Amino acid sequence: MRSYETVVVLDAGLEEEPTQQEVNTIEQIITSHNGEMIDTERWGSRKLSYEINDKRQGYYALFRFNSEPNVLEELDRAFKLNGHVLRHIVKLVKQHAVSSPAEGNT
Repeated sequence: MRSYETVVVLDAGLEEEPTQQEVNTIEQIITSHNGEMIDTERWGSRKLSYEINDKRQGYYALFRFNSEPNVLEELDRAFKLNGHVLRHIVKLVKQHAVSSPAEGNT
């Protein structure tokens, strides 16, 4: 298994519940293809640097996971078919750097 990070920018015009459903759907795609979710960071709504599909705001989420490379094809396909996904990027990482709460207290 390889380690990946994916940042997804969703349409910020969605209500709270549909946004959470989109995030959960992405997690389900990863786990249904034998991937292992490490962490999901919901960065929330932020102003975009430039307009994307006439949108000025985007909801950002970072997904850290381990999986086989075939999951990336399914994620890419799902992102392209989903009208709520404005942008996405998948990055192969050497090792996940997830800080624990104990590390921040030193």
